[in-house]
Amino acid sequence: MSWDGNNMSLSKDSPRNYMYKNTVYILDEISEKSCAYLIGDLYDYVTNPQNFDTPLNFIINSPGGDVYVMMTIIGLINIAKLNKIQINTYVMGIAASAASVIAIQGDVRKITNVSRHFIHFGSMWSLTERHSEIEKIYEQTKDYAERIDNLYLQSCPGLTAEKLRSLQLDERGYLNAEQCIEYGLCDSIIEDDLAKMNKLHDDADNFEELFEDYTNGKYKNVMKKLEALSKKESKRKAK
Repeated sequence: MSWDGNNMSLSKDSPRNYMYKNTVYILDEISEKSCAYLIGDLYDYVTNPQNFDTPLNFIINSPGGDVYVMMTIIGLINIAKLNKIQINTYVMGIAASAASVIAIQGDVRKITNVSRHFIHFGSMWSLTERHSEIEKIYEQTKDYAERIDNLYLQSCPGLTAEKLRSLQLDERGYLNAEQCIEYGLCDSIIEDDLAKMNKLHDDADNFEELFEDYTNGKYKNVMKKLEALSKKESKRKAK
């Protein structure tokens, strides 16, 4: 059963892909079994008018999995967007294969500086003893591969078809946080956002001190602080 917010309800057999309030946790392989409750909860959430205009968060640390389940989750994400629900995705470890495709669907996409995306072709297992079925299986696999490629190319402005193909062919093709920003898989690195926020707080504190000195007629102090801030900013830009 899905988690209801009570730790006593958790067990080793509890699904690690689940939803709680307005947050989806994808922390395991993506499969029909691991996402069964999640998909039901997600459908109920994105079709409930009470949740329209409310952000929906995805916390992702997954090795990927079933392409059909991935497409189901992306379909529900698109329903959410139709209902004006903003999608925020956070890669907090690894977003590999199917998990990577889900992560890039966010309206706002963030990653930690130690996290990774992994892109590859993926695979579809279809066994047959009939030669006549081989071409059908090939066409089906090719169609899905092209559709997944399009999801990357539409969502990641830094990726070209050629670069995407080279990443898919590289079995060591893990992309670090900076590369994810470069290729457009993510919008920002969480630690960089934190540093910017802290700088804004520091700037606000400095402005308050400058304003207080100015109103008290301490103009020499104002000039000294402005000079010090100017030197500090020059050093920061030089790094």
